[in-house]
Amino acid sequence: MTARRSISAGVCALTAVALLVPSCGGGVGDTSGTLGGVGRIPGNDFVGVATLPPDIAAEVEIPEIDGALLGAVAKGNRLLMIGDSILSSIAKRYGNEACGLLVPQGWNVALEAEAGQFVDFGLDVLDKRWNEGWDAVLIELGTNYAGSKKLYRESMEKILDRIGDTPVILVNTTVFRARQKAVNSVIGDLVERYPNTTLLDWAVISKSPSVLGRDRVHPTPEGRVVLATAIARAAGVAPSSPGDCMKVYFRDDSRVLPDVLPAFDETTVPPPSVQDPSATTAVVAATLAEATTTTPATTTAPQPAAAASTLAPAPIVAGPQTTVVAAPTSSAG
Repeated sequence: MTARRSISAGVCALTAVALLVPSCGGGVGDTSGTLGGVGRIPGNDFVGVATLPPDIAAEVEIPEIDGALLGAVAKGNRLLMIGDSILSSIAKRYGNEACGLLVPQGWNVALEAEAGQFVDFGLDVLDKRWNEGWDAVLIELGTNYAGSKKLYRESMEKILDRIGDTPVILVNTTVFRARQKAVNSVIGDLVERYPNTTLLDWAVISKSPSVLGRDRVHPTPEGRVVLATAIARAAGVAPSSPGDCMKVYFRDDSRVLPDVLPAFDETTVPPPSVQDPSATTAVVAATLAEATTTTPATTTAPQPAAAASTLAPAPIVAGPQTTVVAAPTSSAG
């Protein structure tokens, strides 16, 4: 795999126009908040559709992405998202925060995530859906990590090699236990080696006090808004529209207790398709307001479940008033 390459000045200009940024590196005008070759970076002053409510923005750090905005490099607006319970918590079947922000930005979103899944789940999703044709991918896998850095790396390489040159956002993990540092180390290395990848630093974002529940793994209602907003910022405005919240096939969250995730809502519908991302401020504001008033779910440690790996078991994550119990296999989320 070749060394990480810079994005062309033409892509920079495209990103600036799409996100209403006056200038990209080297041009005339204010370049504050821009990153050479990438365009506007997703800090709290990000210019675009997705914004955090002021009370949350005041205490949450969203660092610069390492790589390009998806909208600047993707050839179309079909976005496949793959993950575990962290990503599942913002799916349509719960609060719908992901589609609520990405669809108004023009993305056709398929969020395939299940609680308790290990890294090989990514290959299962690709086996099922990759031949449908996707313009961009987001991967959030690593919360459930069995302890072998070598095997985790190999699985992630298989996923990225299968995806090829399609733009990818890689989301690293909350460091709720020491072994997660190995996961994040691998993800960081992959971002350096695969030039089509962008790093979204959830490890840093999730350090803010209001983002995670008491188990220090799963997002609070506010944290789910933060996660969806960070993803929407890293995605940027899609190169085409309208967007849609697409049908999904992977919905089994039974590997963890129900109260680890938000209240299930089968009636949730995606927001309307939007042709003009600049006209979606009201839609996004309403989505965020609704998401931030969701009744918090009590966070409880996952119980032993069949794991997707035969490696050394991951410890059960202790939530409030729970006891850590040795088990042959377990998953964090």
